[in-house]
Amino acid sequence: MLLSGYAWAQDTGQPRITASYQNQPLQAVLHDLQQKHRLRVFYQPEWVEGVQITQTFEQEPIASALQKLLEKARLSFVLYDDRTVVLVPQSAASLFRTDTVSSGAVVAGQATERIVTLSGQVRSAKTGEPFIGATVLLVETGKGTVADEQGRYTLSVPAGNYTLRVRAIGMVEDQRRVSLQQSRTMHVELFEVSNQLREVEVSAKAPDHNVESLEMGVARLSIQEVRKMPNFLGEVDVLRSIITLPGVTTVGEGASGFNVRGGSIDQNLVLQDQAPLFSSSHLFGFFSVFNPDMVQDVTLYRGGIPARYGGRISSVLDVELKEGNKKAPILSGGIGLLASRLMVEAPLLKDKASFVIGARGAYPGLAMRYVPDKAVRDSDGYFYDFNAKVDYTISAKDQLMVSGYMSRDGFRFGADTTYTWGTATGTLRWNHTFSDKLLSSVTGVVGDYDYGVEAETEPYSYTLDSEIKYKQIKVDLNYDPSVRHKIGLGASSSWYEFSPGTLTPGSEQSSLLPVNMPRERSVEAALYLDHEYTISPKVSVSLGLRYSSYFNLGPGDVYVYDPESPRRESTIIDTLSYSNGGVIQRYGNLEPRASLKISLSENSSVKVGYNRMAQYIHLISNTAAASPVDIWKTSNPNLRPQLGDQVALGFFKNLQDNTIELSAEAYYKKLYDLVEYKDGARLLLNSTLDADLLPGEGKAYGLELMMRRKSKKLTGWASYTYSRSLRRVNGPTPEERINNGNFFPANFDKPHDLSLVLNQQLSRLISLSANFTYSTGRPITYPESVGYIDGLLMVNYSDRNQHRIPDYHRLDLAFVIDGTNKRNANWVSSWAFSVYNVYGRKNPYSVFFKPAYGGTIPQAYRLAVIGSAVPAITYNFKITR
Repeated sequence: MLLSGYAWAQDTGQPRITASYQNQPLQAVLHDLQQKHRLRVFYQPEWVEGVQITQTFEQEPIASALQKLLEKARLSFVLYDDRTVVLVPQSAASLFRTDTVSSGAVVAGQATERIVTLSGQVRSAKTGEPFIGATVLLVETGKGTVADEQGRYTLSVPAGNYTLRVRAIGMVEDQRRVSLQQSRTMHVELFEVSNQLREVEVSAKAPDHNVESLEMGVARLSIQEVRKMPNFLGEVDVLRSIITLPGVTTVGEGASGFNVRGGSIDQNLVLQDQAPLFSSSHLFGFFSVFNPDMVQDVTLYRGGIPARYGGRISSVLDVELKEGNKKAPILSGGIGLLASRLMVEAPLLKDKASFVIGARGAYPGLAMRYVPDKAVRDSDGYFYDFNAKVDYTISAKDQLMVSGYMSRDGFRFGADTTYTWGTATGTLRWNHTFSDKLLSSVTGVVGDYDYGVEAETEPYSYTLDSEIKYKQIKVDLNYDPSVRHKIGLGASSSWYEFSPGTLTPGSEQSSLLPVNMPRERSVEAALYLDHEYTISPKVSVSLGLRYSSYFNLGPGDVYVYDPESPRRESTIIDTLSYSNGGVIQRYGNLEPRASLKISLSENSSVKVGYNRMAQYIHLISNTAAASPVDIWKTSNPNLRPQLGDQVALGFFKNLQDNTIELSAEAYYKKLYDLVEYKDGARLLLNSTLDADLLPGEGKAYGLELMMRRKSKKLTGWASYTYSRSLRRVNGPTPEERINNGNFFPANFDKPHDLSLVLNQQLSRLISLSANFTYSTGRPITYPESVGYIDGLLMVNYSDRNQHRIPDYHRLDLAFVIDGTNKRNANWVSSWAFSVYNVYGRKNPYSVFFKPAYGGTIPQAYRLAVIGSAVPAITYNFKITR
């Protein structure tokens, strides 16, 4: 209900109703109230047509009576003085800038509480979807918060009257007076701005959130911002946007995954609707797994990772998918030269339940047929993926959500070898509100990731298959006991089953023998507690603790190696066998987290943070980028979990009324029990793989600088990162050392990284965007000399990763034309024209060496995945009934 003024602020001042109505038209009931209680009620007659009332009141306060009478007609009311009432549709109630309460009792309540809590949900008035990252601010106190993944918010303040301001990207700002005399729940519905979003921000948060929050090393991207960036082959890409942020890199084009603050790609926890993903890319990194039409919110934690996250030691990429439209059906999509997509969303129960389904597909094989090179013409590639999500608001306190994802990739090089991989996940989540101060979320996840290779050349034809199965359940509680304290706690349990590889001969003519590697099973459990405490208006602290426990389970065999000799098959001294379900190895780790924020002024602050994280599963790959034949392995007695410690210090400052954000963050990481490889290590179908792995340590440090501009017409950011990522393997024998036990650059060490991202709104319908990227070339090992031993030519190589490939740089441009300027058009369309790698830079992915004759050093040649400009055009559309 919406009330304005003060006449009903005290319960004794409200008119009280004693009346009985039996199947009376609502219009007649309202007329009766006007006559008996000297009220003036204004409304449109058609709003109450056909509404019959059967209700009895006995000394009922009129605010409560009106609430009951109008509920059936889906109406709210606005009180302009003690005797004037204006009825409005509930869907339009948030347009009135008046005191907002959920019933007349809010104003009638006495200010008996010193601290009261305002909570609720921010959602779209048009679709009913929650707004992740919407900012909710009580202006007089300066206290604000950001809506969570369900659009929920909670603010605790002293009782009183306030101005509430709610903002979300692409929506009309909602501002109203609020009388808070006791704790209350209030939901806010926001309306779209005309002509969609024109003032784009990198993240949906308060203008000074980067300065005032405890967060550091955290970036939130709105999908609107992602859509404005230049794209590859006409496909908007979440991961390519992430890579433009400071501290985030990739080894090059055609590389799956990404690296964060000196970590390898397997050290990133990638979540989609809370489901972990073991592959974040399609087609070797050219497309991300995230359908941009389905994405609601993207959050990347480079540091300051909350205790609720665990299992990886470098970063967390948390992607929340959108909910379906609860108001009306919508069909949207895009048609490109090499990729297309389609999405449909609609209500199942209006204002309560909805579904959304999205599908994508890419068909670059069509273009490959016209390439002169025969090997390329004979190649083919594709991917498709599907997303589906159903959400149901059971009651004001309960919400149920079910989502699913399925994808499949295929790539054939030449006419011989085919690579395939795919993912399937399902998520079930139940959100429950116990009170204004206590919220809960229970989530269950199941998933499967499979990958394989098929070769047809005889007599070596074969099929190689690997698979990962996993299940997870987690419980999260958020408790805000007072304005100065926010507490999060929870528990999780994950089950894994890894199938490292099964080799099957491709035909009867194949000379290969079947190989079936034993499965590996494990369970990982964790408890966590987070506490954010506002010590004073200028000082806040967050303390977190996570305890993780890991069990490597049987059945299985474990080799025991001679401790006085290097690990190899010949030094195995015993084999231990474990039965089904038996505990082979247990590990446990305390993972503390802490951060401190000190405000230097209204627009600047200093922050410091520390976190420790543990990782119990490992990607086994000795290449710079992931490939479909890489395998994952669980920790065991011979392979310890990885640990990471990170400390960071940051300075944050805003200028020109928060339209310019400046930040500088320095970090230092220490990594333990990393996985490195002996020279010539055999990783596939190796029953003694542990003997080819070397335990190592690492360190990474860097400085990240960023300037972000936010205005109506010009938005974007410039980021520069100086960083180093170093590794060391210093075993007891020369065979167990790399580079004589000295530190050496990791495969993805790139000291200098620069990104410039700009979007210029040329007019209400036309925008131009540009993206420039520069980075140091990644490390590589070169042959340095040749010689003969017993008549055989031998090549001597440099120390590992002592040379570098040439530097990488690229410019992309995009030009977007919106097809309509109408606010409520049923058909909205746009054309996106883009050019990837505008000046045709032949950026090398790697440098390879081919044999040379006459005893000379092998000759180097560069492999450039994309060596020319790549234009693209995409038609995007959205149809609303």
